[in-house]
Amino acid sequence: MAQGPAQPHADDETVLALRDAAAELAVAAGPEDVVAALDRAVARLTGGSAHEVRIRLPEDDTLPAARRAGHDDTALVPIETHTAGTGPVGILLVDPATAAPAHRRPALEALSAQAAAAVDRIRLAAEISRIRSSREVEALLEQTCDVVLIVGEDDRVRYASPQARNVFGTSALREVSLLDFVDARQRAAAEFLLRHVRSGAVGAGDSRADWTIRSLDGRAPVVEVSCRELHPGDPARDVALTLHDVTAQRRLEHELTERMFHDTLTGLPNRAVFAERTEHAVAAGDGLAAVLLIDLNDFGSVNDGYGHAVGDEVLSAVGRRLRRAVGEHGFAARYGGDQFAALIRDAADAADVEHLAERICRVLAEPVRTSGGTVVVCSASVGVATTLRAADAQELLRNANVALRAAKSAGAGQWLRYEPSMSDQTRQAELRTALGRAIAEQALFLEYQPIVALGTGRTVGFEALLRWRHPGRGRLLPGEFIEIAEESRLILPIGEWVLEAAMRAAQRWRAAAQERAPYVSVNVSAHQFRSEGFADSVARLLALTGLPAHRLVLEITESSLLRDDDKVWHALERLRGGGVRIAIDDFGTGYSALGYLRQVPLDIVKLDRLFVRGLTTSRRQRDLVEGIVTLTRALSLDIVAEGIETEHQRRTADAAGCTYGQGYLFAAPLPEDQTLRWLDGGQPAAAP
Repeated sequence: MAQGPAQPHADDETVLALRDAAAELAVAAGPEDVVAALDRAVARLTGGSAHEVRIRLPEDDTLPAARRAGHDDTALVPIETHTAGTGPVGILLVDPATAAPAHRRPALEALSAQAAAAVDRIRLAAEISRIRSSREVEALLEQTCDVVLIVGEDDRVRYASPQARNVFGTSALREVSLLDFVDARQRAAAEFLLRHVRSGAVGAGDSRADWTIRSLDGRAPVVEVSCRELHPGDPARDVALTLHDVTAQRRLEHELTERMFHDTLTGLPNRAVFAERTEHAVAAGDGLAAVLLIDLNDFGSVNDGYGHAVGDEVLSAVGRRLRRAVGEHGFAARYGGDQFAALIRDAADAADVEHLAERICRVLAEPVRTSGGTVVVCSASVGVATTLRAADAQELLRNANVALRAAKSAGAGQWLRYEPSMSDQTRQAELRTALGRAIAEQALFLEYQPIVALGTGRTVGFEALLRWRHPGRGRLLPGEFIEIAEESRLILPIGEWVLEAAMRAAQRWRAAAQERAPYVSVNVSAHQFRSEGFADSVARLLALTGLPAHRLVLEITESSLLRDDDKVWHALERLRGGGVRIAIDDFGTGYSALGYLRQVPLDIVKLDRLFVRGLTTSRRQRDLVEGIVTLTRALSLDIVAEGIETEHQRRTADAAGCTYGQGYLFAAPLPEDQTLRWLDGGQPAAAP
């Protein structure tokens, strides 16, 4: 379905600010009104930011600085525009911060020129009212660029100022129909405006419009028309019109709009326009809408190999080919850099969209011959998404981007349709990338959960628990990223950071609590145990932090021990020989591990929380736990019951023979600064 041109909101805001200012300046009665109109316009252009606005009047240049109303204009920036034959034009002064942005300069120059014209008009009006002689009035009107007309009830000109020749190609307009000079497409609106002014209706006193004049010399200047009844209530119903040539200003406004919302190289709408069009298409709900994101493969090598001039020609050719491929029923845009986009509204079906993706890949793969004779071949990857799997425009664009990434990964010159599984893969990739930066960005942190003696409630240790403060997803627990860390080998630097941070915390506890200081227990991945030099790394960190080895407990999961990994067992023996204590974590998830308790160099068994929960509901579970406790005691191992959440569970675990416990009944994981307060709160500590 063909679509009309986009009407971006930002375009309206900028252009309307200039037009509203022009309307206020056209009726300004004095310099104060001019400054007020400029101030309101600049506020809109700057988004309400702090600014300073003044105007420079001719007499300011002749007055001593001390007499310029106490203003120091030297700190302000003059805004002028240069036109052929007349030199610099403009009287606006603004503060440097307002004048600095290059994209704002054209609008400020237009305001400055309008203000200059308004001041000229005000001065001229004052002179006209002072000088009664028609000859003197004619001489003054000769000096202004504005055209003054008086039109009778029959729309014929009764009077035309000398400057009329600059707009109409002649000043001999007396008894000529004014509407004959107005562009045919605007003639009906112009006739209505004159009739409205003569009606005397509310708001008709000062009416304005833009007219295109068909001059006798072939030009078509655009004039801003301001008209009012010459003598309200007079039966003659004459209308006075002031015509200000705004051709250059309107051209500037158009160019400004083009630069803001169109790519100057390809002529295609830019990303902002495309996003708004997409929102409109999805909101309208007229059938199936689709977005295709296109990325030129390895385009950087074109710029590097042939130069940016050739690269620009290739981008222009891609823009033309994409526009033709999409056709009148679609909307093509340059998305940024070497990326383009296409929007299809009211597609017949998904297959229709996929055929377009194939066509785009095919036409963009054709060689491009530049003006210098260089032949460049570059392919494109295309990501396709439709409203079948998107609830709004943001999701549609996001899905297309996910599909584009997948298409690029699949190889150059391919297209792929979005599938939900792609989002999972993308999220995993993004999570992996962010995790790689987490240590440097200090996004990782530790919390510590107390381990207590069940009989007395004494705190004997803290388990260090890793957390990640993700920039977009907030606080993440290990279960959400440890697997990724292990797959990407990031577990090694992360694990070393955890060990050092936990040891330093334990050393601070030792300094604060002396002989009552608790130990620190750290979870260690099997990947770490298998890595070269792990035992040496632990020894180095103990020496670096000054922590005694017996105050460090390393926890390894039962599943890691069941693999009969010689590297793991060798590391365990070396660490334990150096005084570090070893705990088996989540014990009980594999019953075959019972036999390993006699073989593995261990000090502590941490009973899995599933067993703890079953203690209060299953006699068989209780008997099993008592059997494990009997075995651990025979082997001189300590046992810690994990996941204790109720007083009933604590009592049952204690009765079953578990010496120590850990869980939310005692405390949730604590930030390090709260661990010291926890120890100061009358919690005696002793190592098991």
